[in-house]
Amino acid sequence: MWQRSVVQTAACFEIVVGAIFVTVPNVPCRLLFAVTPEGVAILLSRFAGVALIALGIACLPSMATGLRRSAVLGLLVFNVGATIFFVGVAFASTFHGIMLWPGIILHAVIATAMLSLFLTTSELSL
Repeated sequence: MWQRSVVQTAACFEIVVGAIFVTVPNVPCRLLFAVTPEGVAILLSRFAGVALIALGIACLPSMATGLRRSAVLGLLVFNVGATIFFVGVAFASTFHGIMLWPGIILHAVIATAMLSLFLTTSELSL
């Protein structure tokens, strides 16, 4: 019982920290690294925030056996968030690497697959 509480608390903490990285990346960067992020560092901080939110969702305890719906949901949230993030970078910034559009396509494909899996099955199992 206490293990479940520990995992749930840690997962919630990751979600909160991820939300902070997404909304105000200056705060955790200043607290962790004593520096205000500039340029691409702001983008990477927000991307890390999306990953932390997805990680927290994926780690929330579940009573299900086999492949957990929360893991699928976490992957869905991460890939949708990453797709939106990279599209925003493509259109609203000057930070355009050679892998930006392939990354957008990859995350969109994975998000589509996760959404399909999440919507078509009520009980996921291996």
